Amino acid sequence: MSENQIKNRIVKELKTAQESGKATSESIYEIVKNAVAETVSENKGGKEEIRPIVRAAIATVVQELKAAKADGIENVKSGLQGAVDGARVHKEKAINDIRKEMHELDVKLTAEKDELGQAARKALQGIKEAGEAFSEDIRIQIESISTEIKLKSTEMFGLTRQTVKEAVGKAIASGDNVKQTVMQVTKNATKNALEEGRFRANRAKEIVGKILSAAVEAAEESGEEIEETVRGAFEGVQKGIVSSLESIEEKTMEFLQDDLVRTKDDLETIEALFRETTLKLAKRSGETARAVLTDLVARADETTSTLGEKSRHAAEKVAEKVKEAGMHAVKMGMETADKLSQSMAEEAKELGKKSVDVAKGAISGMWKGAKEAIKKGKDNQ
Repeated sequence: MSENQIKNRIVKELKTAQESGKATSESIYEIVKNAVAETVSENKGGKEEIRPIVRAAIATVVQELKAAKADGIENVKSGLQGAVDGARVHKEKAINDIRKEMHELDVKLTAEKDELGQAARKALQGIKEAGEAFSEDIRIQIESISTEIKLKSTEMFGLTRQTVKEAVGKAIASGDNVKQTVMQVTKNATKNALEEGRFRANRAKEIVGKILSAAVEAAEESGEEIEETVRGAFEGVQKGIVSSLESIEEKTMEFLQDDLVRTKDDLETIEALFRETTLKLAKRSGETARAVLTDLVARADETTSTLGEKSRHAAEKVAEKVKEAGMHAVKMGMETADKLSQSMAEEAKELGKKSVDVAKGAISGMWKGAKEAIKKGKDNQ
């Protein structure tokens, strides 16, 4: 649909609505929205085509409303809002389609992960069966190694939370060096879980929450050594993250180029996510655990934490790899983003100057008041 066609369509539909007595602000909105949406869609939603389409639609609707002496502020506002919403329809549909695909992929990914865990279990069963053919010493050695392999892959087996809870419960029951034992258990569990897959902020947040909550739950269920357990778990999870960050620095060149940028961004948020996850856990914990967790986060806020330093260092290392990789496309993308950011800042500044006067003019419901306010804003620039 050309600009002339969209003009003719709006004119025709507005006249039909006026003749039938249905030219309400709602119908004006729908007429303009549908006309713009269909035209943008026919033009494949190209960014450059949107401006002339909207310009033609607005010019037409305002002229027609004036000619019909129906250019009250509500009608004009409906026309403008319809044009904006119409321009969004094509991309909103595309976004919704992508979200649907992402959901389907997420379901498929979950199923594949389950299959991966089952395959690993079958492999370990095969190892165990093979060991039965050997002497007892070799069989015990094979079973010990199998258990060690499984312990490093609890996340894949979906056993991280249960394993940590069991281990912490046993450490509390033994009553021997509880804090240190819990610290080591949670450190190893965190490091192993994080290193099973690509480092991602959301994934790290999920793992941290899983391990911390398992330790706290084990302590609260036992009713003993709660403070020592919580402190050990808090320290252990941090140490586990730090340890996994060190391996990330060594592996960055294995990442895809666009993955490097995302990894850098995720690394920069990990300390904040750790604290956020800890405070959320504190809110749903018992009185003792809540007090300890809150205190630990407060102390971390007051000092420069090892986790914070390590995550920043890892992010810097990844940033260096990004630069070394000569990611021209990323650089151009950042430059474009900077320009857009500057443009948005200028736009926000302009809107800030006008907002109060426009609000005062528009609140009366009079088009004249709004126009005077806009004009006043321009004169004051």
